[in-house]
Amino acid sequence: MRAVIFGASGLLGRSVMRAFGDMTVTGTGFSRTAGSLVAVDATSADAIARLLGRGRPDVIVNCVGERRPAVWAGAPDRARAGNVDAARLIAEGARRCGARLVHISSDYVFDGTAPPYRPDSLPNPLNAYGRWKLLAEHAVRAACPDAAILRLPVLYGPVRFAAETNLTEIARRVAGGAPVELDDVCVRYPTHADEAAEVCRRLAGALLEGQRLGSVVHWSAEQGLTKYRMALLIARRFRLAADHVRAGDADAASGDRPVDCRLDCQDLPAALGPVRRLFDIEFPPAVEPWLTPAGPVPGRRKDPS
Repeated sequence: MRAVIFGASGLLGRSVMRAFGDMTVTGTGFSRTAGSLVAVDATSADAIARLLGRGRPDVIVNCVGERRPAVWAGAPDRARAGNVDAARLIAEGARRCGARLVHISSDYVFDGTAPPYRPDSLPNPLNAYGRWKLLAEHAVRAACPDAAILRLPVLYGPVRFAAETNLTEIARRVAGGAPVELDDVCVRYPTHADEAAEVCRRLAGALLEGQRLGSVVHWSAEQGLTKYRMALLIARRFRLAADHVRAGDADAASGDRPVDCRLDCQDLPAALGPVRRLFDIEFPPAVEPWLTPAGPVPGRRKDPS
């Protein structure tokens, strides 16, 4: 079996590459193409066609996208192309080469007012990112009707730079000691990237075996936390002072952040088997390297890949 992972340089993409290690796997990147990754512009139909023509994959996973608000707010056209146009082109490529497609989407397609959200719940995104992800879902469905769309919440795991996840950014602020206000209204469900990647792998396996689990499926951790609560957990685990961290409502007050997008995942566990990773066990090794002002502890690898 052969797999192509688009967006393999990102947090989820790196984990997906490891999860698909039992296949002949090709990973792509664009601005970051270290190691064996292939440089591919996912907004170019020609580039995608060349790659898929060479690789002849049985399965494709699309992890391309930009979730960080500071990035997509500063370059909206580029972010829209990466989140929407790339999704359509990859889906068209999957259909042409006959590959099974797993497309990664987001809980931000919902407005956060009526959780938990089932796969057939009515989307109503509040911000540009959520609207792009919903448009991408529509484009994927139109271009490749047999694709599986997997909605995920915010992820964490071994990062290559602190801003790659909310969790490591929060850890830096807790360890830094400077006064900071963190939102204590909007609830996130931080899910380990390796857990999400294993779900991708098992979902792809089900598709290759001809199983139909639904055109849209959800996966999420079960524990809900605000940014402020994450900060307190980090401080408690590493015995750090937290009196400089205040609870606030900055994210909720902006009006473009869902308050609670908890995903209903009941349809998947029975089909996929146990893959859960507990946040209380998994978050310490993810944040510990970033608790010093200089970044990762000398001699400690930032990413096991």
